[in-house]
Amino acid sequence: MKADYILRGGRVIDSAAGSDEIRDLYIRGSRLFDPDGEAVECLPERTIDLSGCVVTPGLIDYHAHVFHTGSNIAIRPDLLLHQGTTTVVDAGTAGRANYEAFETDVIRKARIGIRAYLNIDSRGQEDAARPENFDPALFDREGMRALIMRYGAQLLGLKLRLSRGIVPEKKAAEILRESVALADWLQERTGKRLRLCVHVTDSPIPAGVLASMLRPGDIFCHCFQGKGSPILAENGGIDDDVLRARERGVLFDAANGRGNFSLSVAREALRAGFLPDIISSDLTVSTFYKSSHVRSLPHVISKYLSLGLSLPEILRRCTETPAKLLGEEGELGTLRPGAVADVAVFHLTEQTWEQEDFRGERIHCEQLLVPQMTFLGGRPI
Repeated sequence: MKADYILRGGRVIDSAAGSDEIRDLYIRGSRLFDPDGEAVECLPERTIDLSGCVVTPGLIDYHAHVFHTGSNIAIRPDLLLHQGTTTVVDAGTAGRANYEAFETDVIRKARIGIRAYLNIDSRGQEDAARPENFDPALFDREGMRALIMRYGAQLLGLKLRLSRGIVPEKKAAEILRESVALADWLQERTGKRLRLCVHVTDSPIPAGVLASMLRPGDIFCHCFQGKGSPILAENGGIDDDVLRARERGVLFDAANGRGNFSLSVAREALRAGFLPDIISSDLTVSTFYKSSHVRSLPHVISKYLSLGLSLPEILRRCTETPAKLLGEEGELGTLRPGAVADVAVFHLTEQTWEQEDFRGERIHCEQLLVPQMTFLGGRPI
């Protein structure tokens, strides 16, 4: 039996398969396969010794900004491949008026797999200094419906940023209700499941109330933010309405970013057993390999090691879980035979470094996940 590549002897962590073990991986074409006891032939130069390495499914960064030709905040998506990320979700950089430019100029030309949320403001998220206008009177319902009918395989749902300075405080609840209604209206007319992803940092609506207004499957984004109302209860632990929302199926994305993560909130939430469903980067031009807040998804993953989570439970939140949310379970986010051969290879090094939150509070870290090699669809990057 022939293989294009044999990846030998790495620590393979695949939460979708419930495995964390030293084993070999076999690639033929764009897929992983199981030789099932048969001898495997492979060119010597394509047999790669990964002893001492951590091998994972290609990372899925569920929240970043990659519409680099249409927004001042976005990065070039293929740069993420060198971090071990093989699929990225753009978190609402494009709106109805410029989504087709995003699809033509960026998505179609990129090597990395890209999915997206559609910003409810038709202009999208153009610039940090010029925020969106989420006035329900301006919702382009028919324009969004037409886009979803055409690009439904790429579009996961709608994006709303519900922060002070972006939405009027007295209208925040109305805007959220109308956005939920818009998602329902579009679902009915397109037949496609559409999530609403809500940026909650410094929202005028208390976290528990906001979470209670979301539907099962919607995304409470930046769940460890520390401006305004956090997810914590006044007497400690997690707000009861937040817990009830999770029980109903609302999903919580940590989406780090520069100003959307609080170490004190994260520590308290993790102590209470409240782990995010998704761990993502929220990378932009201001943070990508520049700031001590994020730098990269492997840096974010490494920070959670210092917060006390195990590597397998962290990786689940940026491989298996997002793959399910993309509707790609079994194809992406796993190293099972038959899956797409998106593979990330890392060294977990003993290294002292620090990361900070938006208040300047620092966490001292002693391990760093360092990318070594990425396979995309069976081919090395």
